[in-house]
Amino acid sequence: MDQNAPDAYTVRAAIALAVRAPSVHNSQPWDWRFSGRTVELRADTDRRLRQADPEGRDLLISCGCVLHHFTIAAAALGWATHIDRMPESAVLARIELVPRDPREEDIALATAIPRRRSDRRRYATRPLTAWEENRLARSATDHRAMLRFVDDAPRRAALTAAAVEARGLHRADPDYGIELASWSGRRYATDGVPARNAVLTTAASLGRDFSDAVLTDTEAQDGAALTVLSTADDTPLDRLRAGEAASAVVLTATRLNLASCLVTEPLELTCTRGLIRDCVVAERAEPQLVVRIGHLPDGTPPLPATPRRPIAEVLRPLGHYGIGLPIPVQQHES
Repeated sequence: MDQNAPDAYTVRAAIALAVRAPSVHNSQPWDWRFSGRTVELRADTDRRLRQADPEGRDLLISCGCVLHHFTIAAAALGWATHIDRMPESAVLARIELVPRDPREEDIALATAIPRRRSDRRRYATRPLTAWEENRLARSATDHRAMLRFVDDAPRRAALTAAAVEARGLHRADPDYGIELASWSGRRYATDGVPARNAVLTTAASLGRDFSDAVLTDTEAQDGAALTVLSTADDTPLDRLRAGEAASAVVLTATRLNLASCLVTEPLELTCTRGLIRDCVVAERAEPQLVVRIGHLPDGTPPLPATPRRPIAEVLRPLGHYGIGLPIPVQQHES
């Protein structure tokens, strides 16, 4: 037995934190495998949104988010991650775990994981400081992505127009509407967007029309800082890395006691993604998603955590003919 390999309980603990990552419609489209010191991340293509995400763009971004969450969780537990991204067609990442003493930064980001929420409500008009913006931008740069703050009125107007147009086109698509309804408004499922976490959209909102939304905005004006996360190219690897960068941004925001929410709808359609590329980013970069970041109004209650699938559904042994180390299963998730 490799004394420098993590036991199954350690890997399970890291995965339990990792799957708190955000994903499109909270679809959680990931599949984890483990044996010895090797962990593999694969996409669960059965969970791809056929109408909202025909190219699999959101699926890869979601898997990138959970990959980064895993590296942070593993680091806090004393394991460095050596990642081989997309080593073969069926594997998004092959990760070798190597012992390493946890750093203060690892622990700080790991403790942000259970506190993070996709908060779709309006934010207070209190602006971010230059120091906060720099920290957030650097967290994206560290993962080979760029986080642009959309500060000037023309670019904000173009970004809002893209979001409104995308929502309108989706509203006119009955197949999209059926798919969205099947993933939202849920009350007891282990995935999807619960009604208690969805916000009623307004005409100029960047939000998506989730079913049976029960939250109403607490502010008349949204003071969120709008950002666009972009990559140099638009390959599948770029999309995976965009997810890793998005995870780093939202965890950094949580660590700074800021609210955040990933927005992908305006990037799901070619026409509105082109509008954002040409009129908002305009730096020969490919926009991958929008991130809203800001302060919640004073006295705003925290949102409840969204549900997650049981670990036994997302983590399985890795090995020839299905043979690998046994994964201990708990009967009740905390």
